[in-house]
Amino acid sequence: MDKWEKQLNNDVNLSVPSIIDKRVEETLKQLPRKKTKKKVFIGLTVAMVALSMVIGLSVISPTFANTMKEIPVIGSAFEFIGDIDVKKGKIEGLTIELGEQIEIDGQLITFTETLYDGGQIHIGYIIQENESNRTPFFLDNLELLINGKKVGYGMGRKELEIENGMYAGTISVHVREEIPDSFVLGIRSNKGKSWFVELAVEKKGEYQSFLINQIKKNEELTVIYDKITFFPTSTEISFRLMYDDKVNTDNKFLMLNYQVIDDKGRVLQPFSSGGKSGQSVNGKVIFHYEQYNEAMQTIPTTLTIKPYFSNSSEIKPQIKKIKWEGEKMTLPQGEIGHLTILESTVENGVRTFRYKVEGEDLYSQANAIWLEDSSGTRYYSEQPAVRVDGSINQYQASFSETPTSKDLYITTVAMSSPNFLEEFEVTISLKE
Repeated sequence: MDKWEKQLNNDVNLSVPSIIDKRVEETLKQLPRKKTKKKVFIGLTVAMVALSMVIGLSVISPTFANTMKEIPVIGSAFEFIGDIDVKKGKIEGLTIELGEQIEIDGQLITFTETLYDGGQIHIGYIIQENESNRTPFFLDNLELLINGKKVGYGMGRKELEIENGMYAGTISVHVREEIPDSFVLGIRSNKGKSWFVELAVEKKGEYQSFLINQIKKNEELTVIYDKITFFPTSTEISFRLMYDDKVNTDNKFLMLNYQVIDDKGRVLQPFSSGGKSGQSVNGKVIFHYEQYNEAMQTIPTTLTIKPYFSNSSEIKPQIKKIKWEGEKMTLPQGEIGHLTILESTVENGVRTFRYKVEGEDLYSQANAIWLEDSSGTRYYSEQPAVRVDGSINQYQASFSETPTSKDLYITTVAMSSPNFLEEFEVTISLKE
């Protein structure tokens, strides 16, 4: 089997980065980032050799138990660092509060809550690190078990430093098989099985699904749109990609992005995507795929899905930087479009900019913004841009650290337009 086929036989869980999406990240790959731990996405093969189950215990040393008294109260990891999906679930009471703790090589991990509404499983945690004995991230090389049975999965995480040596994070898990409404999620290391923790998970909230059954194709690729599911915290698009295994040797179709637009023209915020492929059959590979986007307050009359390739370039990014004078200003973003700063407000030391975005990929453009001072020091928002309620193309970004008002520059970057594949675009009617 070719190397790329082996890759397709694995679970894959791709993500939209927490600060900027894939195209903006490619454009800004030469730019240094703020010191945060980014999302890391792990794919594990579905068919794994069964290993004997080793039961572990969550054991905390007295030293680390005392350390817990010094940890600042932040409410929950979901509230502190969560994207709009888990925050929405927290507000709507869909979470299970935890307090499970484990000590792993000098790190104290506290699991704060779980969330499951029928889509992805979300887990919140806090890490207290021991600077004298720092170890690789504890989520590397894991096995997941549901009610004691090992499962294949894709996983992503997002993590942010609270203070020196202390981090809050969220984990999103996509399980590639049927799971019960209530279960115990076991997590253990695949390296020696030196630790083991079990977390309670329960499905909460109502959801609604719509069958699509539309097919779009050309000579190389067939896209089969299967289903849209509206969960309380996300909108899931399920579809399949089918292509000739001799044509797609560079995995180019797995690099497709999917812009989702509602009936009012709002571009839905993408969260993550994942899928898996089976063996090649009669020269064809079928890749099963799910993409998760922001939840809808009400089910729209239509959703439009627009597949596209990002036009990345090896050319050095063209930075656009303008001094903030407290008045409306427009920043060009190259051929993709532009954004216009409308106002800035400061509350509790956090500065928030509200701005209007016009162009071909509103969400990508909205997240390609940061602050600088005259010396070039950069300041980034800890969270993705949020669309202003009731608007179509207005967003806001908040910054807890900023330059002084007299030395504040708003900065963006020029981007190339996305390469939309119009023959695969589909508009789905959701009228019942």
